[in-house]
Amino acid sequence: MRTLQTAVVFVVMTAAALAAAAAYQPVAFSALSNYEYELPDPLEPSSKAPTNVIPASVKALNGKMIEIEGFMLPLDLTPEGVSVFMLNASLDLCYFGAPVRMNEWVLVKMKAGTRAKFTHLATKVKGRFEVGEEMRNGRVTSLYRLVADVAEVEDGR
Repeated sequence: MRTLQTAVVFVVMTAAALAAAAAYQPVAFSALSNYEYELPDPLEPSSKAPTNVIPASVKALNGKMIEIEGFMLPLDLTPEGVSVFMLNASLDLCYFGAPVRMNEWVLVKMKAGTRAKFTHLATKVKGRFEVGEEMRNGRVTSLYRLVADVAEVEDGR
């Protein structure tokens, strides 16, 4: 009887762990950046966002809970950590000035009151994903945004 109870507890715990893991859909940067996105000319006074350039497969991720791994470029580093950062696929794109296409990075904002530990290592970020051109003063400022529940270095790295 004890073995059966242990097995039932294990199955319930495993099901709960699977459900929690399934709450975040894994997304790779290769899926987000495998199309051409050309920004409007910044010197054109009537510059508008291009239309219908984000593929339907990427648009379908809007509002989904995702997990994505990349490298952070902090936008507000303090001793307590980072609450806003850019996440992209390659360390080279962050720190060494290589040009980054608009669809190769995600603007990450940690949930209110939380901060992530800054690291130069690959970081897995989990949260609600937003897809679409964000405009300011007639200019596209981002394609992808994520409100993060958690951002942490993967174990074993």
